[in-house]
Amino acid sequence: MNKVIPPFKYYFPRNTIKRIIANMRNLLESGDFLTQARYTEEFESKFAKYIGVKHAIAVSNGTAALEAIFRALKVEGYEVIIPTNTFAATAFAAIHAGGKPVFADIGEDMNISVEDVEKRLTQRTKVIVPVHIGGLISPRIKELIKLAEEHGVYVVEDAAHAHGSALNGKKAGTFGIAGAFSFFSTKVMTTGEGGMITTDDDEVAERVRLLRNQAKVRGNFVGDIGYNWRMTEFQAIVGLAQLRLLDEIIEKREKVAKLYDKLLEEIPEFQPLKIPKNVRHSWYKYIVFIPKGRNPLELKKHLKEKYGVSLAGFVYEVPLHSQPVFRKYVQDPSSYPIANDLCHRHIALPIYPQMTEEECMYVVECLRKSLKDLGWTK
Repeated sequence: MNKVIPPFKYYFPRNTIKRIIANMRNLLESGDFLTQARYTEEFESKFAKYIGVKHAIAVSNGTAALEAIFRALKVEGYEVIIPTNTFAATAFAAIHAGGKPVFADIGEDMNISVEDVEKRLTQRTKVIVPVHIGGLISPRIKELIKLAEEHGVYVVEDAAHAHGSALNGKKAGTFGIAGAFSFFSTKVMTTGEGGMITTDDDEVAERVRLLRNQAKVRGNFVGDIGYNWRMTEFQAIVGLAQLRLLDEIIEKREKVAKLYDKLLEEIPEFQPLKIPKNVRHSWYKYIVFIPKGRNPLELKKHLKEKYGVSLAGFVYEVPLHSQPVFRKYVQDPSSYPIANDLCHRHIALPIYPQMTEEECMYVVECLRKSLKDLGWTK
């Protein structure tokens, strides 16, 4: 009988659930404000300390975090360079803030290409957005920051995948002028929905705090066109619980990743993305490249239907330069050779803290069998 392997599971041990319920009960019995109050402030303070920044500003979701940063940096009328293999929300945030997204190709590590960014820089470029794909901070981010500094351009991290990720001990969310995190249901740590902005810049922090609360200056007097980007106390309670577990979550995910590494050594057709030794990976995604000319969607469908194995979401199978909604921002679709290759021939294996050795072995054995089932073996 086949096992059923989901693409992900969030991690809430029994004692954590008890703490969340107790805090929820205390909140409801207290009659205190249910939005952006003491639990949110505590979550912000502890997240800032964990990341190692001066300010952490909680918002309603990761997209809001990006847009708030872009608006704080006044990107309206300017260009924002983003990798073509990111979720559309990165581009949406730039567009909603009045900016023009400029898509850049990626490197072999699926992070934004420094060389391609340099080619696409113009006098209208205001922000470069590295996206830490799957939880990997590229060691080349140092070169990207140097390039940005030389051209007077901001770096804003899209750290939606990278809670706890680090490069040489420096955490995601501390490399640029600001970082944006997502706490969506599938993320390494989750509040169901939610987001966080990290920054050491006092002006950016002040600006995004204003914007998230309808731009209210005092009472009902507003100082700008604001938004309702507030985090609820319920989300903050869950976020505090997840933050306490974050290092444990990453350690457990890393254990699964290392087992995958070992098991996949015996199947040369599947090549895991190489992770540098000086990187602490959050393991939001365990990325594997499949042979050229093979269809990852075919493999994904086969694994689920025949073996009960659900692969995690791609990162990303349709790069933004190939999507009709962004056509007007793309001059030459052929100018993204690496994305046009890697986006169309990768998969992400199921990975979650509770995953057992037996389940990992089952996933890899099903991959091996699928090679034969689909006629992919030489």
